[in-house]
Amino acid sequence: MNEVMREFEAYWQLADRTIEGATKEQLAETARILALQAAHYARRYGELPLPELQKLLTATQIDTEQLMVLRDSTEGLVGVLATVSEIGDESEYPMQ
Repeated sequence: MNEVMREFEAYWQLADRTIEGATKEQLAETARILALQAAHYARRYGELPLPELQKLLTATQIDTEQLMVLRDSTEGLVGVLATVSEIGDESEYPMQ
């Protein structure tokens, strides 16, 4: 669990730094991509129930499975933010 916690904390810190440097447009594009991923999953495999979402978001203690979900979701957020940032950087320099 300690390794998963370290990974989660590292991704969380990276996400915070990336969000701080992101433009409003990049954050909006990130939200659109994550929503698209969620919709694609739901259409392909059915709705993924998150009955304990509020509990997870306000928990002061979590188990290993919950921690792994938090780590994985934060890793996904960082990945999408990085992709959107790279796309934004490239659009500033159109191909010639």
